[in-house]
Amino acid sequence: MDRKMIRCALLGAAALLAAACFNKGDYKNEYNTHLLIAFEPDYEYEWEEFVNTFFDGGKDTVACSPSIRIGPVYHFSKLDEAEVFLGGICLARGKDADASAGRKPSRFAVFDAKVGDQGSRAYAVFHDTTAAQMPEHTIQILIPNETSSCAAEFAYVHNVQAAVQAAVHGTGLAEGPFQAGDYLKLTITGTLDKKVTGTKEVALIDGTSYLKEWTKVELTDLGKIDALELHLTSSRADFPLYCCLDDMGYYYQEIYE
Repeated sequence: MDRKMIRCALLGAAALLAAACFNKGDYKNEYNTHLLIAFEPDYEYEWEEFVNTFFDGGKDTVACSPSIRIGPVYHFSKLDEAEVFLGGICLARGKDADASAGRKPSRFAVFDAKVGDQGSRAYAVFHDTTAAQMPEHTIQILIPNETSSCAAEFAYVHNVQAAVQAAVHGTGLAEGPFQAGDYLKLTITGTLDKKVTGTKEVALIDGTSYLKEWTKVELTDLGKIDALELHLTSSRADFPLYCCLDDMGYYYQEIYE
């Protein structure tokens, strides 16, 4: 699949700073910090405008844009009702922990009683489609100079309600509910200068088992990166390829000459 890009600038290191240290010697300053992409505004005064502009109070409404600034979110263009979301990353704030057979499937509501990880008010939804349809969606880490580096630490993942309902009850699936051996899998690939540094596979649904809460995925094995690529696969050709992402952590080092 042709992997395209959605730019996620690590904005405002001061605002996102979790821990930092400075070492000076031989005319070099070293800056180390942990950064978090939370997929929602950082400040309360931004939240009401964010909700009113992009969500309109609906459970399944989403916010999409070909170019996204994340952490905090400053602007999104609202998805036109006449358009079809053909894949990529968008924001959502719905929750639906009911996956009973008669429930209307929701592809933009997390399968949970709360919204984002640790009760945050929004999260990202990733939808995978064919290379011809897929818009820009790769998460690109902006590295300011050749002496700087970034390493992924973790991300939180979850299922959407429609995926759980389809697996448990066969909703929308020609072959019915999932059996042993059926799966929905997320693959996260780290790249540096467009070369693969490593991959991490996450079983979102495995047979009759599935994620029921926000789950932390360790990404340290991916090493130093400047981008993350996402890919969803299923044993069923007609399965809805959606999953939720939240609170993506990175370790960032910058050296000033």
